[in-house]
Amino acid sequence: MRFHSFRSRSAGFTLLELMLALSLGVMVFGVLLNLIAGDLRLGGAMAARLRESARQRRTLELIRDELALGQGRMLEPPVSDQWPCAMAGRRPVLAIATEAGDPQARRRAIVYSVGRAPSAIWRGRVLMRCGPAYNLEGLPSLDAAYQNRVVLDALPDDAAAGFVVSPDPELPVLQLELEQSLPGRDGAARRLRNAMAA
Repeated sequence: MRFHSFRSRSAGFTLLELMLALSLGVMVFGVLLNLIAGDLRLGGAMAARLRESARQRRTLELIRDELALGQGRMLEPPVSDQWPCAMAGRRPVLAIATEAGDPQARRRAIVYSVGRAPSAIWRGRVLMRCGPAYNLEGLPSLDAAYQNRVVLDALPDDAAAGFVVSPDPELPVLQLELEQSLPGRDGAARRLRNAMAA
C-alpha cells in the first residue's frame, strides 16, 4: 500500500514553515545584533580607558618636567599666603619653587593641589595646578601671571588618594602616582592608576 503526501512537490512551503523560518531568521539576526552592540560597548570602554590613561601619563610627565626645572620642592606643604593662587579648601600635595632663593617653595611656586572641583563641569574631585602658562618654547613663562587650572578630574573621593607624591626609599627620586575613579560598563566605579619616578 502506498501512502500519498498531502502536498505535491510543486506546491511550495506551507504558512507554518514560512513562519518558523522567519522567526528563526529574526532570532539569529537579534543575537548577531546583540553581539555587535556588546562589542561596540566594549570597544568604547577600552577607548575611554586608553584616553584617560594617556591623560594620566601626560600629567605625570608635566609634573616630572616641572620638578626638573624647579629650584626646590616641598611635599604636603602647608598653605602659604604668598602663593599666587588661593587653594579654596583644596589640599596642597606638591609645591615646586620657581625662584632660586626659595628652596622650600613658600613664595611664587607651582603648586599641585587636590580637592573639590571649581565648577560642576568636572567629574568629582580634581587635581589643580597653580602656575604660569607655557611659552612658545615649551617652558614655563615665570614672569607671567599664575593661574589655577584643572589638570585632571575624576579623582577618587578618598582624601589620601588621587595624587600621591612620596620619596623613593632607596633612590633620590620622587614617586608620583595618579589615580582616577571612572565608571565601568556595569556602572560600578573602576580605579585607573599610573605611576612615574621623577
